[in-house]
Amino acid sequence: MRKVEVIEYSKDWALLFEQESKTLNEIFKEELLEIHHIGSTSVEGLSAKPIIDMMPVVRDIEKIDLFNQQMIQQGYTPKGENGLPGRRYFQKGENNRTHHIHIYEQGNPEIERHLVFRDYLKVHPVDLNRYGELKSKLAKLFPFDIESYINGKDKIVQEIEENAQRWKKRIQLNFHRPFGVYGICVQEKKLLVIEKNSGPYINRYDLPGGNLEPRESLKEAVQREFLEETGLLIDVLEQIGTADFMIHTDWREGTAVHHIAVFYLVEQTGGSITKPLLFEGQDSLGAVWIAEEEATKENSSPLVLKAFEWLRTKKFSIEATYYEQWQVKKN
Repeated sequence: MRKVEVIEYSKDWALLFEQESKTLNEIFKEELLEIHHIGSTSVEGLSAKPIIDMMPVVRDIEKIDLFNQQMIQQGYTPKGENGLPGRRYFQKGENNRTHHIHIYEQGNPEIERHLVFRDYLKVHPVDLNRYGELKSKLAKLFPFDIESYINGKDKIVQEIEENAQRWKKRIQLNFHRPFGVYGICVQEKKLLVIEKNSGPYINRYDLPGGNLEPRESLKEAVQREFLEETGLLIDVLEQIGTADFMIHTDWREGTAVHHIAVFYLVEQTGGSITKPLLFEGQDSLGAVWIAEEEATKENSSPLVLKAFEWLRTKKFSIEATYYEQWQVKKN
């Protein structure tokens, strides 16, 4: 019976991959296009079962069965697709397993899935540590039950795969990164918002606020923006937090938005809601008061939704808020 063993990362795993790559190159020759080190042993710092997972990419998957005898001579057991159509799988060692070989034909989407999962973990230490700690715990709980070990990590694997796919989309996008200051002003349980007339939040409610002018402090920017966009004079009571929003949108020919917003609690000290003056850069059509039940993703910006969230919880998450399919409501 094969024991489930998870150990700390070893630099030897990269060397074992390189050594076995030479063997596979000698076997598959011209049929082989490239070989990738995948799985947990490919990620520095990640605890893993000491089994080297390798992913050769080949020209024609149907020809791989012709190499079975040569693989057997090198200590491998051919397993065919082994439950995954389009794959050829080989394993070396029985109860003392040392290598898993997952062969795919060029263009198979499984290739990218494996590589994105690996590359994501390499640059996200929090998920790396969570994954490694869970695997170590499961190995101790189920030392001779590989099925329970695998089932136990299914949930976190799915979660990391989803995170990895979002990360992959982000790094492929051209991001515009605006920074602004915004005020939360509440009267009679209603939030003051503006009607946006430009940018990715056009034709939605948005918070009063925006970018800083030259030599302007954060507080001064909030006060100026409120006066320009709403007609109100305000006192800035406190800075309550910062949030960022990753917005995938068709704005400006596919440019995505990473919006960083500093939120302030403010109160009205004078003035009245008036129609904003028109000038270059003015993006407010006027201000209104709305209740939380009136705000939806369809009619409000992420900042408005975040403001109502804060009013309920008095908390800001340190995690970014993602909008994968944000639709700009153009005129």
